[in-house]
Amino acid sequence: MAQDPIHVTLSDEAAIEFVRGKVSSGEYASEADVVREGIDALKQVAEERERWEREVLLPAYERYKADPSTGVPIEEVQRRVEARRRERLNAG
Repeated sequence: MAQDPIHVTLSDEAAIEFVRGKVSSGEYASEADVVREGIDALKQVAEERERWEREVLLPAYERYKADPSTGVPIEEVQRRVEARRRERLNAG
């Protein structure tokens, strides 16, 4: 059974310009096509995140629960994140 359509109104000027620009450039045939592809992209991100949680995060958590000594102290995590951030800034 078909669902009733949802009508969306954009009021953000930047979003309106973005959508209309995609259509006027010929990249998309209609504003609905731009929105549809955006929704498809959101669905893909959600699916990838769920897969990462299931395949990476949950197994890591289970390993940690089985042996808490495998955990990394928050200070070490922060140090590693900051080092990566500096590397990216220096590379750019």
